[in-house]
Amino acid sequence: MHAVTAEPMVGERARRRWLPNGTPLPDEVWRARHRTFLVAAWVVFVSTLAWAGVVRGPVHALVDCLPTAAAALLGSLASFKVGTWRWGREAASCAVMLALMTASAVAVHLAGGLIEAHFLFFIAVGAAAAYQTWAPFLAAIGFVVVHHGLLASVSGHAIFNHPAAQERPWLWALVHGALLAAAAAVGIASWRADELVRARLDRLGARSHLILGTVADGIVALDAAGRVLEANPAALRLLGTGPLGTGQIRGRRLGELVRGYDHAQLPAAGRCVPVQRGSTGGGACTPVEITVAPVHDDERVRAVVTLRDLSSAARAEDAERALLEVSERERAQRADVAALMTAVRPPALCVPGLQLAVAYEPAASAPAGGDLYDWLLLPSGEVLFVVVDAMGRGTTATREALAVTSTVRTLAVAGVALGELVERAGSVLEVTHPELMATVLVAVLDPATGRLRLAGGGHPPAILVGAAGAREVTAYGQGVGYPEPGSFGVTEVVLAAGESLVLCTDGLLEGTRDLGEGLRELARTAAGMARVPVQEFAQRLLSEVSTCAREDDDCLALVVRRSPVARGSTTPCR
Repeated sequence: MHAVTAEPMVGERARRRWLPNGTPLPDEVWRARHRTFLVAAWVVFVSTLAWAGVVRGPVHALVDCLPTAAAALLGSLASFKVGTWRWGREAASCAVMLALMTASAVAVHLAGGLIEAHFLFFIAVGAAAAYQTWAPFLAAIGFVVVHHGLLASVSGHAIFNHPAAQERPWLWALVHGALLAAAAAVGIASWRADELVRARLDRLGARSHLILGTVADGIVALDAAGRVLEANPAALRLLGTGPLGTGQIRGRRLGELVRGYDHAQLPAAGRCVPVQRGSTGGGACTPVEITVAPVHDDERVRAVVTLRDLSSAARAEDAERALLEVSERERAQRADVAALMTAVRPPALCVPGLQLAVAYEPAASAPAGGDLYDWLLLPSGEVLFVVVDAMGRGTTATREALAVTSTVRTLAVAGVALGELVERAGSVLEVTHPELMATVLVAVLDPATGRLRLAGGGHPPAILVGAAGAREVTAYGQGVGYPEPGSFGVTEVVLAAGESLVLCTDGLLEGTRDLGEGLRELARTAAGMARVPVQEFAQRLLSEVSTCAREDDDCLALVVRRSPVARGSTTPCR
């Protein structure tokens, strides 16, 4: 398979290397050449007509030269269709070649087959190669072969003036065609070289347009009078808004488009001056920076102007300033909220035999939340601990959590039994805060004996931490704002000397959305910190428990450790 296709591929590469591809000339180049050859065709027609009239008479001259006139007329008419008719170029080029070839044939006929007259065919074939398309070139070569062969067969002496060619006209017609093709080899080589140069220039131009098209700055080429010759897309966007359309920019003076630009003061070196773009009629302007670079080695382009849009920098500065203002407001708001949260939390409690610590981290989405704690030394000498998690976000949830702790504190001081605190608080809050929903855990600890009683209201269990490990202490119940709120009973345990009690909210447990796994991880983490100071204990719970969902919810951990201090001791609190 490869051996069969290798030779055609090699041949194709050789053809592409040595022969032209017939790439069309630019319109302005083709029109210039076509006009030249068209004028030559009409001049040759007039010349041969006059020659034939003198030699053969007017009638014979008209008959001989009529094909030349028809072909020249067709070439003139077809050239007007270029750009609207697909084959306009080929038709116009072939018609002009036929005009030149028929005029050369008439000249050979009038010269009686004189060899020197055949040189006119060589000139015509050179003109065909200058069109740089195969149709007129092959038409010229084919015309010579057919013309020499046919007419020499009829009347050899009218085409060739030597016996050998008159006896074998077709052979010598082919010889003349081959000689013409060989003579045109120089034109073909030039044609191919011109194609390569144009292809390279096209690639360079495309690359330049690509680069200029992606540059953010506007680039404008100006002539000696300061008129716009070329502009990249960025310049068109800068200069083409408002009353001016992009199609109206080329040919206009840049001073009409850019305020502050004076082409009459074009410097010898580049300059950089802040100006404003805008129509002279007023309206919104875009601040730009203009840099002018003179050009000395180009006939048309005399200066290149770079326009840099400063509005983005101005917008960036405004945005940065606004961001700083917002950040400052947020810092002030967070400081206010922090002060508020400090105000709603209970004052420090100093009870001999107890060490207390709290760690709290609000959710990232709100500086305040519904996680709140309270503690109070009761008249009985016991210490009341309350942990609340009110539903919602922000200061509204904080206000509702504060309502729960205040109500529970008031009822506890009034002597309401621990098992009834949650139910009674729910009844009161149903009237004062009918929309409130919260879970609550209430604990009462006797510092002297370590007797610990807990009443729940839908809240996560507490964790009891000692030298032997950590275990859950659950107090079941229904939260405030839920149907039939209240505790299902009172759970009682003993907090031995050196042991710690951990009360928390569900934000510390639900990062995995699995409360059971969160409780197990909390117990494992707390067990490893049984002898750690309580303040460090509380802070490390928030940083080392991976289920802590600080991004979505508040996290609160309250640690109570019982020290071996008897009732009535004067040992100071730490």
